[in-house]
Amino acid sequence: MNAGPKFRTPYHTTGRDLAAALGMKVRARQEVHVLTKRHGGVFSPRFIVLVDGQYYDVGRAILDKLEMGQTPEDLELEPHNPDDDYSDLES
Repeated sequence: MNAGPKFRTPYHTTGRDLAAALGMKVRARQEVHVLTKRHGGVFSPRFIVLVDGQYYDVGRAILDKLEMGQTPEDLELEPHNPDDDYSDLES
């Protein structure tokens, strides 16, 4: 007899088995807070996000990856420096 859960389905362990077979680790969810969204003409919007106490200036694709669980270190992001936003305006 099977000692598993009472309502086991064929899909119950598929994800876990697939992840184990591929050697993947399940990532812990990190909190990603979107602070600002900037639109700039023909460019896609830019977002200032807060992740683990650091601010990052990212586009939509990077934001999606952060929300899926990738860390800023995985994506090789550098913290956002708000002084850089206006440095080109000074002469």
